[in-house]
Amino acid sequence: MRKISLILAAAALSLIQSPAVHAQGMPGGMDGGMGGVMGDMGGGPGGDGDGPGSSKPSAPRPPKPVKRKQFDKIVTAMFREADANKDGMVTIDELHAVVDARREARIRARFEAVDSNRDGNISPAEFMAWQKRMGSAASSEANAFGDRNGPIADAITATSDNPDDYVLIQMIEPLNGTTIARANTNYDAGVSLEELLAYEGKHFDEADKDHDGELSMEELRPAGGPGKGPGRGGPGGAGGPPPCRPGQNC
Repeated sequence: MRKISLILAAAALSLIQSPAVHAQGMPGGMDGGMGGVMGDMGGGPGGDGDGPGSSKPSAPRPPKPVKRKQFDKIVTAMFREADANKDGMVTIDELHAVVDARREARIRARFEAVDSNRDGNISPAEFMAWQKRMGSAASSEANAFGDRNGPIADAITATSDNPDDYVLIQMIEPLNGTTIARANTNYDAGVSLEELLAYEGKHFDEADKDHDGELSMEELRPAGGPGKGPGRGGPGGAGGPPPCRPGQNC
């Protein structure tokens, strides 16, 4: 038995010292075993790669600069929405007509939500059913008439489908009567797109310290505290800190 054990021990020692096995790294072997193999692949503990389990933390992606081209695109979309007759000019009367049309559409949709049988009349039973569907909101006089999106403002605000544009949207003044009067530099009947772009663009230009047509996150931060930076200041304004996104604690 002792002779057989010595033969097996010699065979095992020969196998461990084999070049092929030495290159591959046996589990628990002196050359790193599975830890050495996984480390060479960059996927196991102690590896130097960038894969899962790597000891190297992935570098955070820096935010992209905010371009003036995108700013102008959002302002232009706001202007086009207000220019109902497409004549290249927005008057105060035209703006009010657009806002009133929005308000009437909201009221009509609210009526249709209550008028469940679509007969053009709201019965007490339909009204009660509608209020019950609102749950606890119906107990508040302010919310009982049903539009949880709030009232229609007397202005057209900037919007974008791109969530990365939230900083730009905060920099753009809503298009209302005051904005039209301030931007209308030639004092004619209304404001043109060129006038509006020039007026709104001042907020961008004031924050663009290096005049490269882009706003970095450094340029969007306030100089000396919130509301003390260039432009409109305050949360989300040029020179103010970016506004809070939903779910953030600011």
